[in-house]
Amino acid sequence: MTNESRRDVLKGLVGGSVALAATQVAAQTPAPRPAGPPPREWVDPKTGHRIVRLSPDGGGGKLYFYKNSFSPQGDLMAMSVPDGIAIVDLKTRKLRTLVADTRAELMFTARRSRTLFYSISDPGEAQPMDRARTIFAVDIDSGKARQVARMPNGVINSLNADDTLMLGFVAYGSQPLQPGVADVRNRKFDQAEYAATGPDGKPLNFAKAKGVRMLQRWAARYPMEIFVLDLKTGQRRVIHKTNEWIGHTQFSPTDPSRIIFCHEGPWDRVDRMWTMRIDGSDLRRTHDRTMNFEIFGHEWFGADGREVFYDLQTPRGQVFWVASVDLATGKRVYRLVDRDDWGVHFNRSMDGKLFASDGGDADMVAHAQDGKWLSLLRPEPVPDAEPENYRGDLITCEVMRRERLVDLSAHDYRLEPNLTFTPDGRWIVFVSNMHGANHVYAVEVAKA
Repeated sequence: MTNESRRDVLKGLVGGSVALAATQVAAQTPAPRPAGPPPREWVDPKTGHRIVRLSPDGGGGKLYFYKNSFSPQGDLMAMSVPDGIAIVDLKTRKLRTLVADTRAELMFTARRSRTLFYSISDPGEAQPMDRARTIFAVDIDSGKARQVARMPNGVINSLNADDTLMLGFVAYGSQPLQPGVADVRNRKFDQAEYAATGPDGKPLNFAKAKGVRMLQRWAARYPMEIFVLDLKTGQRRVIHKTNEWIGHTQFSPTDPSRIIFCHEGPWDRVDRMWTMRIDGSDLRRTHDRTMNFEIFGHEWFGADGREVFYDLQTPRGQVFWVASVDLATGKRVYRLVDRDDWGVHFNRSMDGKLFASDGGDADMVAHAQDGKWLSLLRPEPVPDAEPENYRGDLITCEVMRRERLVDLSAHDYRLEPNLTFTPDGRWIVFVSNMHGANHVYAVEVAKA
């Protein structure tokens, strides 16, 4: 598609009338937060599952759903807190501040060493991606920190399996997704804010306004690069250049040279999911569209690094799957999900037996009327009447059987819950504003 046709598409979809309005942002602001901290522990009366609050009274935030926040031994978890970065003991739930610096942005924890990485951006009014930043490593037991790299621009999303390389991307000349707002999402605590008007001049709801801004950014075709950063030498090496909108750069948790990444933008218009090696070889799509208006994305590696999992809809907003592809063999499994069990993100337990969904409100793509739940999903195979005729080259289908864990009816989905299983599979950690302020919670998989 040419730049001219992209602009035509944009104009046709929004009527050429897309504008920031401070009153719209104000209208989407949640109701005043109640006084006092939320409870430390309770049993959800609708599900019978125990929920505990991990963050301090002042609030907290957790990492994006695919980013590692656990120690290699699975005993500790990192989170953002008002005064910096904290570590919580998953058995005792004791919390301690690890980095006492309000400028510190939690990046991720290492997979092999008991190390946490964080960054501090230089001050300024430019977008975070356009500002220089310093990257630090801190030992999660001793608290001893050291500077490991200095970057002129870009963002880092991932660390490889042997803790030697970081993976990031940078855009040149790009503008904020929301005009007039340098950083739409405060990465520590705040919900995203999007505002736009439709062709009739009326304010769009959050989901539609976000779609407008995503379409604008996709059509702009800013030059971008994916790079790796060597932690030993500090050298930055570009491994991929494109005018596609790059995001979700992830290292395999087991293969130090394998990555996945995505082409951001309207999911029905992009070839979203890709994989390659860090030497530039084996660049290929990991899913090919087979029907009009089919969408797929929010991809992540399984714990063994062999499979990539993702949200698949055939077509958009109608039939929902948690799909996976084996990167070595090409084998695909599609797991059917009920409309009310669709989630902004899905995730999978480390042992591969369970999945979970963090739900969504009625304005989102599934338009679920009863979708504001955090749910456990158990995959069951579809019985084959003639198993002797099974063909391994075809897609294998399963059905997800749900168990609801957390009532999120009071949650504002401008904040994504970003659910993550703990390494032992006994808890699911998520972030929510269901009591007003943003807090990190964990729900027990077994009933109380």
